[in-house]
Amino acid sequence: MTQNVRVALVGLDSSHADHYVRLLNVERRFPGVRVTVLADGSPGRVADLAAASTAAGARVRSGRPDDVTSVDAVIVAHRAGRLHRTAALPFVRAGLPVLVDKPFTASVADAEELVAAARASGAVLFSCSALRFVPGVARLRAEAAGLGEVTDLTVTGPADPGSAHDGLFFLGIHLVETARALLGGDAGLAWGEPAVGRDEDGVTATVRVTADGRDVVVRLRFVDPALHPAQPFHAAVTTTGGSVEGELEVGPDYLEPVLAHFLAQVTGTAASEAADGLVGPVALLAAITAGLEGPAHLVPGEPAAPTVRG
Repeated sequence: MTQNVRVALVGLDSSHADHYVRLLNVERRFPGVRVTVLADGSPGRVADLAAASTAAGARVRSGRPDDVTSVDAVIVAHRAGRLHRTAALPFVRAGLPVLVDKPFTASVADAEELVAAARASGAVLFSCSALRFVPGVARLRAEAAGLGEVTDLTVTGPADPGSAHDGLFFLGIHLVETARALLGGDAGLAWGEPAVGRDEDGVTATVRVTADGRDVVVRLRFVDPALHPAQPFHAAVTTTGGSVEGELEVGPDYLEPVLAHFLAQVTGTAASEAADGLVGPVALLAAITAGLEGPAHLVPGEPAAPTVRG
């Protein structure tokens, strides 16, 4: 990375803000790219993050969350996705590249508005779960491809529908994006209406997905982290020729490939991903959340035909 990029970090309540400052300002993993503005955080968080940065020789300043004139790119990192639309919209409308931390939003309307604004301004708009890039996902996908076509996929991980940070959206996005990555990404994916059930350990959503013209049954198993605090992320893939499974280990630098993917789009060394694909995961989580509000049942029923794109 040789291009100088000044980054505004907007939303400081999540531990991800510490990681972004560490990776960009303290350890300087991306030469020329620095967080220069801290916005939309408590005075204490601004002071702590600024101190860590200044100690490493990278000065930052406190800024407004709508300051679109003094930076080249933006990271929106609120813990709650319901805050992301308001935080990101001024920058997207101004045409600045914006990385929105997971989850992209906590409502379909917010996601669609941000995507429409990016389409109108031409801004790079990117958001993803870090699990998309963990080595275990690439390994399972490659092993499954060597066995045959995927017919069944189960992704398990921690997520609490009662979380104060937008329920299943907060951690559930990791399961959805892992499933998408194992199925080959956004192109050609259409998600059905999920069948949702509860048991004593958590929530299971079963949904039929059309991927490249074939149907795959996907089960997303959201395990209550209060009951199982050590619950890992795990995926099991069944194909026409056999099955593979494994834990998806997330290392301490899990946000580095997310930053790398975003900054490659900012500097033009990689093509911008279509922002339209950001709506699908939000729509699926919204449908799962709505399913939890329906009549209680313990065993998910048969998933409906695919209806949701992306």
